[in-house]
Amino acid sequence: MSSSRTLVVEVVSRHGGTAFAGEAASVSVPLADGELGVLPGRQPILALLGRGTVRVTLLDGTVERLEVAGGFCSVDHDVVTVAADRIGDEITGTAADFDLLAERVVDTASGDLD
Repeated sequence: MSSSRTLVVEVVSRHGGTAFAGEAASVSVPLADGELGVLPGRQPILALLGRGTVRVTLLDGTVERLEVAGGFCSVDHDVVTVAADRIGDEITGTAADFDLLAERVVDTASGDLD
């Protein structure tokens, strides 16, 4: 059971296996129509996953990153479940490389240009 300042997070693949299970301070999930940030106390939601990086910020501040594609995300009573169609190596290399490049371009474009 999580305290009022933590989330219980599980990231699983439909092909079997748990990619991550534990407590976290926050989670960021790529959705089909944007990005979902989850903090303790968030209202319940069920949403479709997009393709991108799930970022789990652990209680010590470190960040676990998991590449996902498709599936859904459920948030209910500080429990976050990410059930992905594909995780990590299950995603084709070309698509994962493209997404990583796109994320870097967006990060660069949002920074100050000299």
